[in-house]
Amino acid sequence: MAILQQPTAKNNNPFAEIIGDDVAPAGTYQAMVIDIKDEFGIVRPKYENPAEMEKVDLTTFLFGFRDQLNMAHRIASRSMKISGNEKSALYAFLKGILGKAPAYGWDYCTLKGSKVLLTVEHKAKSNGQGYYPAIAALSPMPVGMAAAPAPVQQPIPIQQPMPAPVMAPPPVMAAPFDEDEPLPF
Repeated sequence: MAILQQPTAKNNNPFAEIIGDDVAPAGTYQAMVIDIKDEFGIVRPKYENPAEMEKVDLTTFLFGFRDQLNMAHRIASRSMKISGNEKSALYAFLKGILGKAPAYGWDYCTLKGSKVLLTVEHKAKSNGQGYYPAIAALSPMPVGMAAAPAPVQQPIPIQQPMPAPVMAPPPVMAAPFDEDEPLPF
């Protein structure tokens, strides 16, 4: 008999300490690639057969953005195997950021500091208790789209004296209506 058990691995995201407990709000934002972290020689269970272990090289991207209230948030991508295969997660991820297929031999760490449109979604945790933010979509910044405007300082209200009440003009008496006159409408 096989019994399904809860995974014992904790959050293996290399940016977990930087992000902390911040839960990025769902929505689409102008974001910046803050950092890219590569990890080499990580031993993990194989996807096809979890009983076997494999040694892989992983990369993770960290993005930063500000919400409508000008609060700063950070969100990390999931860790992806460093692979140039057209079916790999990293290849699709880079294609989303660039808007085109990445060139072989190109160093994707040059993306640090670049701006993207990032869509954040909230996914339910596998244990059913709560949710976590995840990157749902990425795209390059549209040509001609300006950077997010800086927040505008709210003007300080100035107390102004109340105007003195004005007396209403006396009512105007209408001229008597003569029934023989044609109506103007």
